Amino acid sequence: MKKILEIENLCFSYNEFSIKSLNITLYEGIFVGIIGPNGAGKSTTLNLIAKLLKPKSGKIKIFGKDLKKLSRSEIAKYISFVRQDFSPVFEFKVKDIVEMGGFHRNKSFFSNIEEIDKIKKSLKIVGLDGFENRYFSTLSGGEQRRVLIARSLYQETPILLVDELTAHLDISHSLHIVEILKHLTTIGKSVLAAFHNINIAAKYCDYIYAIKDGRIIFEGNPEAVINKENIEKLYETEVEILSHPSKKYPIVIF
Repeated sequence: MKKILEIENLCFSYNEFSIKSLNITLYEGIFVGIIGPNGAGKSTTLNLIAKLLKPKSGKIKIFGKDLKKLSRSEIAKYISFVRQDFSPVFEFKVKDIVEMGGFHRNKSFFSNIEEIDKIKKSLKIVGLDGFENRYFSTLSGGEQRRVLIARSLYQETPILLVDELTAHLDISHSLHIVEILKHLTTIGKSVLAAFHNINIAAKYCDYIYAIKDGRIIFEGNPEAVINKENIEKLYETEVEILSHPSKKYPIVIF
């Protein structure tokens, strides 16, 4: 497997919080999850990878290139960042939101028919075929988040960073979102996603990093990471672990 993202001994501090010697590797076509309690450093880690925060020390390499030496437009060729909350000040149509993902290569809206076709294709992949002229504010929470995934697809990056995209969604919308992300790995995309929901991470992720107090304390496939001893240490609460009767991934019972 091709190594496309490497985080080596990454350190960061802000007020009382710190990231300590973080090491993460992302391979091509893999779905990697980050789990951990609130305030553990999941979102901070993604912000550091996206160069929205500056690390104190350590290295982040994308396809072997040092992130510190890459411009914003160069990073946008490799990484797209899908956040759970996006509230534009102005009233945009869905097609406008999606095309924002292409600003690193396009200087104006809808420069040609080819770009419009790419927008429609991106929306079709996330199940929003025909939504391009709908207003973003009129969509449900789940639909809005699918638009943001479409924007990342239009951006045409090999790496998608995803921050708590299933938060505050019902189970149907949550699973739909993650199934879309999982499908993207089958067409060559690599996904690094932060999760609150351990069971969704267990079902869909190929590899999981468990982070607490700014440190990775466990890592491995879902079966290796999600067991009673690890989860109780990670969240400081008693749990039981079951195995899915047919698919065999671990299920956490609180």
